Amino acid sequence: MSQKPLNTIAIDNFLDLAKIARKTNQKEIRLDAKQAQDLADTIGLVLSRLVELQDFAIQNRPEEVIDIQMDGGKL
Repeated sequence: MSQKPLNTIAIDNFLDLAKIARKTNQKEIRLDAKQAQDLADTIGLVLSRLVELQDFAIQNRPEEVIDIQMDGGKL
């Protein structure tokens, strides 16, 4: 399962803005339309990749074998 790396710069930029806003006690963060679209696209790609990885993990999970040994005990 080879996939090219995700470009998460839009998420990194947003997190940097949030960090600065928190440190400077700003009450809001503003994104222009391009920043908002880039962030939405990147989040969509990340979520899509997550679903692919979950499906791959589920399909390639090894069979779980449970071995139970019982004896009659001493009555």
